[in-house]
Amino acid sequence: MSLSLIQYGLLTSGLIATLILFLSVKREIHSTSAQHRRRMEDLSRKLRELPAIHAEPAFVPTPARSGLNMSKRVQAMRMLRRNENVSHIAAALGVTRQEVELLIRVQRLSAAAVNPAAN
Repeated sequence: MSLSLIQYGLLTSGLIATLILFLSVKREIHSTSAQHRRRMEDLSRKLRELPAIHAEPAFVPTPARSGLNMSKRVQAMRMLRRNENVSHIAAALGVTRQEVELLIRVQRLSAAAVNPAAN
């Protein structure tokens, strides 16, 4: 009887300790959040106080055009196997002729490396 009473007492104290830890973590998270919020408001206020700068950007990068992704590579290799012209392949896929020629060279080199007896 006294053993079960001790077990219940330990269980109760463990649950209370867990609840206290949970509440202290919640309080710490709340205070940290408030500190970050104040810091962000201060930075926002300082940013609004800065004078506006109306200068042209020094460098505006051109958007990257899509190159040979995996789908286009597969399509190019299929068209190549059908003996289509390199210019036609490049036009159909919307890439440069040099990219198609490079793909062909890389494909031939990798095929030669995989199967040296074929050459």
